[in-house]
Amino acid sequence: PCTYVLLNALSYLMRDVTKVFLGGAALMSNGSVLSRIGTACVALLANSNRIPLLVACETYKICSRVQLESITSNELGDAEEVACTDCARTASSNRWREPVGEGKDGDILSDWKDQPNLKLLNLMYDLTPPDYVTGIVTEVGILPPSSVAVLLREMSPENSAK
Repeated sequence: PCTYVLLNALSYLMRDVTKVFLGGAALMSNGSVLSRIGTACVALLANSNRIPLLVACETYKICSRVQLESITSNELGDAEEVACTDCARTASSNRWREPVGEGKDGDILSDWKDQPNLKLLNLMYDLTPPDYVTGIVTEVGILPPSSVAVLLREMSPENSAK
């Protein structure tokens, strides 16, 4: 059977997991996986429990860049989503439903813009190190992260002209 759980319940259920499947937004040339925020946490938990982690990612998402962390080159989401502590997610999009009832006045972060030393950061992606990835599932097969650079070289236009 396959089970889909929220991130905060993962550590409790991980002892029953046999494989972890994740998607990738991009593959770096060193085998790191750029994906939605939280992916690296799942990978770390799987690695610490010695559970194989497979990442599904098409080969056209391989880029020649090497990225070592998630801060320098990342997309930022709306800071209001971080500030909204009394909201409920309505769908898998990034939209939030406003709180029902008393309004935002009772929200603990409702005045966050007035705090001079407080900045809210809503990162959209994180980077999973290649050491945590068992295999990358592509249309050409399952590859170890160390083979991403080789595949990138084979797919380059210079090699296809030969």
